[in-house]
Order: sequence, then C-alpha cells, then structure tokens
Amino acid sequence: ILSVFGILFLIILGFLFTAEVEELTGSTEDPVNPKEVGHACFVAAAIYAGFFFCCSCQQMVRQSDSRRARRL
Repeated sequence: ILSVFGILFLIILGFLFTAEVEELTGSTEDPVNPKEVGHACFVAAAIYAGFFFCCSCQQMVRQSDSRRARRL
C-alpha cells in the first residue's frame, strides 16, 4: 500500500515540477531546471512501479507454489 502512495506522490510531483508551479519553483533555493526535476520524478515513479510489479509477481508465484505443495 505504501508503494502505491509513493508512486502516486512521485507522479504528482512530476506533474507539478513540469508545470513549474510557483510554490515549488519560485524561490532562489529551488532547482534551476524544474522540467528536468519533473522528468526525474517520472523516471523514479516508473522504477518504483517496476519493482512493485516484480515483487507482486513474486508474491503470487509463492502463493501458487504453497497451494500446490498443500495438495501433494
């Protein structure tokens, strides 16, 4: 569940940085190129989603194997 929220949060931040929302890009300490930061958020969300998918598949395989073992 936390992984899903993390993916959503990164996607939202990506859209906000890409749109150059003033609250995120208006001060002097903010990133020089907010569109690159937005792109990095999208890439991080994709990587996070990939790991989440792999872990979910592994969990399904383990559940399937344990059911098969009980039948024997």
